[in-house]
Parts: sequence; structure tokens; C-alpha cells
Amino acid sequence: AYTSPPPPFGHALRDFFALDKNYTNLNHGSYGSPPLSVLEAERAWELRMESNPDRWFRYDMYKILDAARRIVSEYVSADADEVVFVPNASHGVNAVLRSLKIPKDKKILYMSSAYGMVKNTLKYLHDFDEAQLLRVDISTPISPQAILSAVSAALESNPNSVYIASISHIVSVPGMILPVAELVEMLHSHGAMVLVDGAHALGQIPVNLTSLNADFWVGNGHKWLYSPKGSAILWVRRDRQALVEPTTISWEGRGNSHFQKAFSYVGTKSVSPYLAMASAIRFRTWLGGEEKVMSYMHTLAREAGQVLSRMFRTGLIVPEDMSASMVDVQLPTSNKTTGTAIPTQLLERFGTWIPVYTLADANKPDVIAIRVSCQVYNSIDDVKMAGNAILQIIRELEGDSKLI
Repeated sequence: AYTSPPPPFGHALRDFFALDKNYTNLNHGSYGSPPLSVLEAERAWELRMESNPDRWFRYDMYKILDAARRIVSEYVSADADEVVFVPNASHGVNAVLRSLKIPKDKKILYMSSAYGMVKNTLKYLHDFDEAQLLRVDISTPISPQAILSAVSAALESNPNSVYIASISHIVSVPGMILPVAELVEMLHSHGAMVLVDGAHALGQIPVNLTSLNADFWVGNGHKWLYSPKGSAILWVRRDRQALVEPTTISWEGRGNSHFQKAFSYVGTKSVSPYLAMASAIRFRTWLGGEEKVMSYMHTLAREAGQVLSRMFRTGLIVPEDMSASMVDVQLPTSNKTTGTAIPTQLLERFGTWIPVYTLADANKPDVIAIRVSCQVYNSIDDVKMAGNAILQIIRELEGDSKLI
């Protein structure tokens, strides 16, 4: 535990993370970066497990897991009996979607902005279980009302047909917050269950699962919460728990319900990443608490979007009021070969990495964009460095005349 106050946010906090001194992490959203204290806590749990495996797996593990689960459940304003640990959001999404016995005359609704893993899981269900899929296309310009209208139109065109909808809390690319509360209410009013993919939500925006009242919710800890890789939660409303089993069946765990028992033990594995989620929450408290952490990241992301838009002479992909700590900006090129080259060149030559993607719209020319993640250890100087590097790469590959 830290005994002294934290330093100012920005580069002074880099020493508290395991990041290479020569690497500027502007892609925290993909893989996260745990603080050193959290990695040390994870390692301490590993050593305790290995010091006496029989005591750990047969006696101690479950009560320690329960204590950590209560801490994480409180963080998301949920009843601990409705929360279980899973390795990542992908496991949670698969556990839900592959457990459900979807009637042949019902459909799974999803959006074109869904994460690739979700789309692939749905494709698997379509190919092997003959599940019917209902895709809702999200087009530009993006707005909460446009998204709600698109989903409403799909529901009205398919009355009483949607069994479950899979929606993102925060989309991966572009990094936009969806109007999840309104979507949950709308989908419920049409008789559909709702699975919320909150992979990017934990630690980036406040989460209140009791208030949201979806049917299922999954969220990663390793992205924005600062916990190690392999730490996530699955929340299942109490009246839906009988529908869900883990992707690996063991049923040899312990718990107050079958739901808790089934997910508490899925074979011999380390649960240290789960236990370190509590340490990640303590680290955030030491930094000054949720509002301070989230406010700094959001403010920096907003400034980053403004700076890059001016540098590139382009604009934002997502309205500022739909963004949190990730900002998406159009690149000053329409050359997809250049766009593909930028991330690798950034990594090899400039010590950073930023995802580049193409935003396709049937009614408009494709747009090439970047997504920048802003964290407490970043400053606006990091963003300016990356922006200048991207402009240099484009000039080298295309010449000044090709810049938009």
C-alpha cells in the first residue's frame, strides 16, 4: 500500500506502471496496463497458492474469492450474488449466448458496431445452431437518437421476433458510449432480453448494474480498471441465472447458488488476476477516487481530439458527448495502404502504437480514422508527438500534396 500522496497526473505517474520508459502507450483501451502495485498483489496471491496448493484449492480460495467479489460488486453497484468472475468479456459473452436455448422462430439482435468477437460468436451460433440474426446498421452521422431510432425501426419491422439483443456499453471502434439505459428499456418493452458487452466500461465510466437492469452484463478489468490480464466479471440478474452455464462445465466449485458454484471452479487455474481486481480498485482510491481519475482521462481525451483535428485539418468521428477516454479522429488520407502502414511505423520508429481503422458507410466514401486512448499517465504532449509522427509518415508515403 502506498503511504504518500500520489504525484500529479501525467508523466509523473509512469513510474507506477510497468511500461517501458521508451514506449508511449496511447492504446490503453486494447490491453490495459496494470500498476506495479497490482502486479505485485497478483504475484503475492500466486505465491500463496503455490506455497500450499491443497490448502489453497480445498479450503482458502473460495472465501478469498468471495471477499474480492464483494468489493468488485460494490464497485458496479450490484448484488454480489449476481456477479461471478470470468477471464475476460469474450468468455462472458460466450457463456451467455451459447447457454441460451433460442427458439427457432426468434432472433438475436446486434449492431454493426459490435466487437469482432461478438460478431464471430453470433456467426458460430448461426452456422452451427441455425440461430437467426438481426443486424442493425449504425451509420454516420452518429448520435444517440440515430442509434435509438435504428434499433426501434428494427424492432418494429420484426415484431415479437427478438429473443435477445447483444449491445455494447462502449463500442471498441469508434470508441463511443451507447445510450444503454434507453436501449435496455426499449428492448425490454419489446420482450427481448439484453446482454450488454461492457468490455470498455469498467474504470472508464461509472457503472451501476442495479440501475441499468439489463439481463446480462460483462466487463473487463484489464482494460480500464487497472487489473491484470485475465480478470473480468459477468453479472446475471437473479431471475436469469438458471439460463447460464460457464463455457467449461465442472460444477465442482462452491457457492450459495448453482450459478455461483458453476463459475467458481472451472478446472485448476490461477484466480490471482481476479483477486488483484480489489487491489486495482484500491490503487484508484489512492489516486484520488473515481471522479478524479475519470475526469482527467475524459478531459485529456477531449483535448486530444481537438488538437489532432486541428493538426490533421479533419474532424472527430464521434460527438464529444458520446466519448469518454477514447477519441476517434479522421486521418488526413484516404489511402488504405498508408493507413495500414501507420501503426507498425509508429511502433518501430516512434515508440507508440495507435489503431487505424476504416469506417465504412454505404452512403458515403470510406473514412480512415485513428482511436487514441488517454490514461492518467498520459499528457497532451504524448498526443502531439503521435500526431506529428502520423503526419510525417503520411508525407513520406504520399507527399505533402496528398494530405487532405
